[in-house]
Amino acid sequence: MSSNPAARRRPTHRKGRPTLTRESVGRAALDFLDHHGPAELTMRSLAADLGVSPRALYNYVEDRRDLLTVAAELFESEWRPPELESGRWRESLRAYCRALRAHYRSHPGMTTLALTENITMARHPAMLRNVDTLIGFFEAVGLSLPDAYRACMETIRLVAGFVELQDIVYDRPPAHVDPADLAQFPPPWLRPKDPENSEGSGSSNASEGPEPVGDLPHLTRLGELEPDSPDTLFAFSLDILVEGIAARAAQPGE
Repeated sequence: MSSNPAARRRPTHRKGRPTLTRESVGRAALDFLDHHGPAELTMRSLAADLGVSPRALYNYVEDRRDLLTVAAELFESEWRPPELESGRWRESLRAYCRALRAHYRSHPGMTTLALTENITMARHPAMLRNVDTLIGFFEAVGLSLPDAYRACMETIRLVAGFVELQDIVYDRPPAHVDPADLAQFPPPWLRPKDPENSEGSGSSNASEGPEPVGDLPHLTRLGELEPDSPDTLFAFSLDILVEGIAARAAQPGE
């Protein structure tokens, strides 16, 4: 037997196909989510994507939930946050949030999937260390420990929510959304329907129809402005977060 450890390593490919491992199966699940919706990720669909039988995957993960757990752990382990500097905390927090947004966007749908499937990503040591560091950062800024924890959670919610509710529509428009509609301001779903172009229900009972919208002066004025890009909206959200934390830190006591 050879004493060279490299000689005993498992081959990376076998018969022209990548050799499966628990980590590579989880990685494949993350890659699958880059091109498909979370609901489409099943053991069978992933096996087809890898060119293996579904039974082959069960040699490495117990079931779909275990598969998602491995994928979530890989997702968290990849996050390398920028250094947080309390001396220039406003700029530092903005940079942190921008980097976290880019991380969430790298695998869209993973956060929502983990929440809906009750996969606890916080168990990963990297996640625990990152959360602990962020809490310490907010405490150094001047928040009490309870408020530092709240600010940490609000930061994560803001970024994850923005990516899952705002960015994903632009990054991967749903089938029912015309990408051209995203360039309108306000978007079509914030405009009243044109009665002349609306399809009638055929009923003469007015009470069964939608309630009249009436005047919408502010939404109408918005139509005269240039639409905001997701980056502009995200910068606004960060301004609200940063100024809210600054106001809270300036308050005496908890």
